[in-house]
Formats: sequence, C-alpha cells, structure tokens
Amino acid sequence: MERSEWLKLMQKRAEMLYDRFASRYWETWGLVVGETHREFLQKFLARVPRHGTILSAACGAGRFDGILLDAGPRVGGIDQSPGVLASAKEHHPEVEYKKMALDAMNFQETFDGVICMDAMEHICPEDYPGILLGFQKALKPGGVLYFTADREEEPDFDLQMYFEQGKALGLPIVFGEVADEIAFEQAMAMAQKDVPDELTDKAVYHYYPPLKKVRDWINQAGFEVEEEGTGSGFHHFVVRKR
Repeated sequence: MERSEWLKLMQKRAEMLYDRFASRYWETWGLVVGETHREFLQKFLARVPRHGTILSAACGAGRFDGILLDAGPRVGGIDQSPGVLASAKEHHPEVEYKKMALDAMNFQETFDGVICMDAMEHICPEDYPGILLGFQKALKPGGVLYFTADREEEPDFDLQMYFEQGKALGLPIVFGEVADEIAFEQAMAMAQKDVPDELTDKAVYHYYPPLKKVRDWINQAGFEVEEEGTGSGFHHFVVRKR
C-alpha cells in the first residue's frame, strides 16, 4: 500500500472510531480537564480579547469549550467526526459547530485565538506543518494559538516496537507512528460498553514527533513561542502569529 493511501485510511479509521464512541467520549472525558491544560488555557485566554472570537479546532465533544465560553469570547468549533460534533452541540448549543478536518481549514484572519487540544497526536508528519500554517492563516494579525503535542521524548507507547511491528506487516510506517491493526479490529468488533478506554486509545493512529521538529514547524508556520511546558500527558505550546 502506498503511504498516501495508508494515511487516508488512518484518517478515515480515526473518524470511524470517534463516531462510534462519541457518547462515551463525553461521559469519560467531557468534564475532565488536566491541571496543566487548565493552567495553559488561562495563559491563552489572558492573551485573547475578552469579547474576541476563538476557534476550537478538533473540538471533539466540546470538552474545553465551556471554559472558553465562560471567559467571554465567542466560540466556533470544527471536527471531522459528526458523532462528536452532535455531542458538542448538545452540551454547548450556543456554539456554531461545523464538520471540517484540520487539513481542510480555509479560514482567513477570522479568529483572535485558536485552540487545538489533545488532537495533533493523530496528525501525520506530512500534514503537521500544513495544519500549523492553516492555524496561522485562520488567526488575525497577532493572534494566539494554544495546542498540545505528543512527543517522541516521552511517548505513551513503545515506539520502537510499533515501528518494527509495522515494518514486519509491510506498512509504510515511519518512526514515531503508532498504528495497531489488531486493536482497531477489536474496538470495532466489540460492543461499545465492553471496550476499555486503553483499547480505544491503541486503536487510533498516533504520531510522536521530536520536540525540536515541532518547534521548527512552529517557526516555519510563522509563529513565535511565548509559553511552553509539559504536564497532564502532553507538551503545551502557546504561540503568537508573527
């Protein structure tokens, strides 16, 4: 299988999984906000006009959107999964949500701020720089982006094992990617109530880039890093459009 074809399959599978587990996503994670996420959200919100506009990109079931709304800005959300968007709309009816993948963004200087929380982990290395550039284009001059990143330096999975396993299966995988074919099949075959959270996490594609590469992509996309730190399972970046 060609790598481009395989990556499209990984994206489609992610949409299928999030659609299938949309209701559980809110029940399990909807009101869970890590300490570091909360800290960096406040750093982000302090840089955004109180009555400005914020894009919640890859918003999922709207897990972080209530915090944004409580701070005063107008909020819009996008996600590629209709299932989680329906859940987000149920919990935040005042937000305008649209079905849109991150690599399909076409906003032009529309928002004062953008967040992308716990979602870039599912973005392949080919698409990562372009999506950061899409955020840059979506922001007004001087606008602020807050996103979280998984990183090669502190992964949740055994990256070497998944790389070797993928190569043995003939997958066009690169180091840092996690694609568990067996976990995906199991998650899709089992009844929703029987699927443990650990399995749903293993079933969806992940990519763990080196932090240096992420910082290079941030710079290439036209951002300056203002705050960064590690906690609650992710590396956190608050960056400003140059």
